[in-house]
Parts: sequence; structure tokens; C-alpha cells
Amino acid sequence: DVLQWKAAEVGDAIGASTAAVNSLLQRARAQLDAVGPSEDDDLAAPDSPEAKALLDRYIAAFEAYDIDKLVELFTADAIWEMPPFDGWYQGPEAVGMLARDKCPAEVAGDMRLIRTTANGQPAAGMYMRNADTGEHDAFQLHVLDVRPGGVSHVVAFLDTSLFEKFGLPPHL
Repeated sequence: DVLQWKAAEVGDAIGASTAAVNSLLQRARAQLDAVGPSEDDDLAAPDSPEAKALLDRYIAAFEAYDIDKLVELFTADAIWEMPPFDGWYQGPEAVGMLARDKCPAEVAGDMRLIRTTANGQPAAGMYMRNADTGEHDAFQLHVLDVRPGGVSHVVAFLDTSLFEKFGLPPHL
């Protein structure tokens, strides 16, 4: 679908019959329909006042290195992911533990964030203070799912090449 190939072309490429490719595609579409966002999802638009306020509080908590305030922003079932790592964390306490134990920041001011949007969701580029230069270097791109109850999902991409794609500078 993404490449707009015909089923026969895909079949030739992967060594499968056209019927098998069509069957796989039909099952994949059904699975995506079952797990994908729907009109019933209560995600906030990135430019809504609620999403902007929550993103502002999220940024302020990180920049102040106030992990307790950060934990308060997450829903009870919140999930945190960091591609390319395949592990993830669930629940505000687990996210707080991750921030306290694994984040290279140690004090307020070690992290700075710049707001942006990604895939129609609130996002922020995170910069980490470089002890050698004193500058803040690109570190992670956070993409948030924001619901009325708080932040329900964060994907923190460790690929700093994304910063340029979002018009974010490599250093602050």
C-alpha cells in the first residue's frame, strides 16, 4: 500500500503468490483498523489550549529537573518508549524512576526543550548540557500523546538527525 505496488509485484519480490499477498494485506489492514486511532480516541490536538498548557508544564518539569512534577503529568497507564531500544516503561512511577536513574541530567538547567509538533501531536526537542562546551546539544525528540487526564504516551527518539527535519538547531 505505502509503495503502491501491485500484489503481483510484491509477490515476485518476496517469493509469494498474488493470492497470499492479498491475504496478508487484508489481515494487515484489519489489524491496523483494530489498533489504530479512531474517532473515539480523545487525543488533544497539538494546538489546543489543553495540549499547549500540558506541553508547557512538561517542558518546565524537565528544565527544572523536577521529576515529581513530571510524574504528576502522566496518566496512570502512561507508556514511555525510546527507539531504537525495544523496551518500554509503563506508569508514572516507572517513568519517574527512568528519569531519576538513567537520565544524564543531574540538576536544573541541564536540559532544555523546544516545542514543536510531529505527526499532528505535541512534541519537543530535548537538549542536554555538554559539560565540555557548556552548550546544550540535541539529545532526544519527544512526541507526546496528550489526553484530558495528562500525557498518556511518549516516544523519545534518540535519533538526533531528526532535529534538522523539524527545523530544530543541533545546539543551543
